[in-house]
Amino acid sequence: MLFSKRPVFRLMGAALIGCTMFMSPAGAQTDTPSDLLFVLDSSNSMWGQIDGTAKAEIARSAFEGFVAGLPDGTRAGVMAYGHRRKADCGDVETLVPVSELDRSKLVQSVKALTPRGKTPITETLRQAAELLAQNDRPGRLILISDGIETCGGDPCALAEALAKSGVDFKAHVIGFDIASKADQAKIACIAHLTGGTYWNAKDADGLTEALKESVAAVEEKASLPVTVLTAAEKESGQPVSGPVQWTVATVDDETVVASGMTGGSVEVELEPGSYVVSAELGEKAGGASLEVSDKGGQQTVLLDGNLPEASVTPASPEAPATSLLEVAFEGPGLDGDFLRVVTPDGNRLERDLWVYVRDGNPAKLALPTQPGDYEIVYVWADSGERVLAKAPIKVTEVQAILTYAPEVAAGQPVEIAFEGPNGPEDWIGIVPKDGTVDDYQGRWKGTADGSPVTLQAPSEAGTYDVIYVTGIDQTILTRQPLTVGESAATLQADSTVEAAGRLNVTWSGPKAPDDWIGIAPVGSDPSAYVTYERPDGDSVSIIAPLARGDYELRYILSTSDGSKILASQPLKITDPKVTLEGPSEVPAASYVSVKASGPANSSNFIGFAEPSQDAWSTAPGAWEIADNISNGVVEVRTPEEPGTYELRFVLSAGDAEIVARQTVTVK
Repeated sequence: MLFSKRPVFRLMGAALIGCTMFMSPAGAQTDTPSDLLFVLDSSNSMWGQIDGTAKAEIARSAFEGFVAGLPDGTRAGVMAYGHRRKADCGDVETLVPVSELDRSKLVQSVKALTPRGKTPITETLRQAAELLAQNDRPGRLILISDGIETCGGDPCALAEALAKSGVDFKAHVIGFDIASKADQAKIACIAHLTGGTYWNAKDADGLTEALKESVAAVEEKASLPVTVLTAAEKESGQPVSGPVQWTVATVDDETVVASGMTGGSVEVELEPGSYVVSAELGEKAGGASLEVSDKGGQQTVLLDGNLPEASVTPASPEAPATSLLEVAFEGPGLDGDFLRVVTPDGNRLERDLWVYVRDGNPAKLALPTQPGDYEIVYVWADSGERVLAKAPIKVTEVQAILTYAPEVAAGQPVEIAFEGPNGPEDWIGIVPKDGTVDDYQGRWKGTADGSPVTLQAPSEAGTYDVIYVTGIDQTILTRQPLTVGESAATLQADSTVEAAGRLNVTWSGPKAPDDWIGIAPVGSDPSAYVTYERPDGDSVSIIAPLARGDYELRYILSTSDGSKILASQPLKITDPKVTLEGPSEVPAASYVSVKASGPANSSNFIGFAEPSQDAWSTAPGAWEIADNISNGVVEVRTPEEPGTYELRFVLSAGDAEIVARQTVTVK
């Protein structure tokens, strides 16, 4: 779990942008609880995976668990962006207006989100600030984003304007799986400039912890030691007075703890510890280590326009979309250096495609889904993450071909041969006709293990599509129709069975992998059962429940989209016919012949127990399963300790019931 403490900084010579808002002034202290507005990133990049799970799914799950713990009386709302349209920078929507806490409404609004579009953080911040201003209460924004602005806005400038306006507004920002310190700084500035907190969450646990911390963040905190950062020319040593951009990050986990600071010299309040500070001014940049004591610190960063040499050499000048391209490189090779795919004008993509150079040379770099001209760049992690080298790459169109039987019965396996890019995290699924990538209902499999893949057909007859989906951004490369027909089943069995007895059932049916034949309460849900067996061979033997009464014997077609009753018949559970007869006196630690009859199965048993013991209990080793009754007789070992016992016939089927007993003296 990774998160940062909030620094406070003071700008020297920084220009602030004016902004008019209608909220309570920050200086007017009030006991009014803050309104909370959660903003969730639902841009296309949220399809990226962490440990095999899409970030969108991780975020939804973490948010649901977090909402359950919100204090009663909290006023909260939800806003999201990028969830409705692919390339719309105005795709920002208030899902739940800020109002009295309705946990169910908050959770349901997030469950419906599907990552699709771009990342309009600046426009979202503007709308969020206006929404919070309407209630004339302190406003607290909690933004979760896995990437930076991709719509040309400047969220740092807007955050600076909000801070200058004097409104009672703070933004807490959770960067989700953002490895680059430069990218962290581009959204962390929203928090740092408005007096909020920035966290860098790298996984599900980190996101959950950051959400908890975001609400618990202290409104005001004691002052920390002041550290002075100064920029100077490397060659002359003379101070720099221009609009230097500063970033401070922790050494241990590279979380950005201060950003958005501008000026040749700035003051920043930091907790004692070890940091890395970087500064940029145009083509010049520099970096340095920073140690902060309980009395603060100071550091001069030398700006240099000279860059180390580097080169980038793709294995081919063009490659198919979504494929993995080998890229040889030369460069400084710092631990944080990386290769990235960018647009020809140098902008990063909505789904950031990059790889650390430390992971091997040549590197294997995933290419975007959309054909076109791109560049591969070498990014130097030192001194502000500058591009040292670049090489063009043409991404060509890619196709996928699916081959399978066009008709199949419900619940049956569908073997699908495929040809396609087989890129990282590509998958094949079955969705309703014209359905989206969200409609697979568990019917999917990755392409990594090669062709073919086998999927189970849906439980309901109808027309469906088989789709090939790219893991990069969940683009459907192809879809082809699949007709699913009805499946049928039959059952043949006695209409009555003794409690805890065996019911032999002859069956026919689709025998899908998760199908089952079972006994269930009359009229219950198709997924309900008391006892069941998987269909195998021509017949199965099912142990009946203990409770007497009316039931249904069912054949259940079970698929990822639910359970369906294909066949059923009435079944009555009756009192068992049980006899039990043994000697009234027996020697200890010996075997005795007991006459017995009753439901014979491996769960029912005949044994000796003390009269006070429950139905499950027996004297140690003094019992035998009812299946071992032969010609009306079973051999049972007697207890080792002399005394008065009960010889019992016990039925066991989920619970245990003594259906016959006899007092026996053990000598």
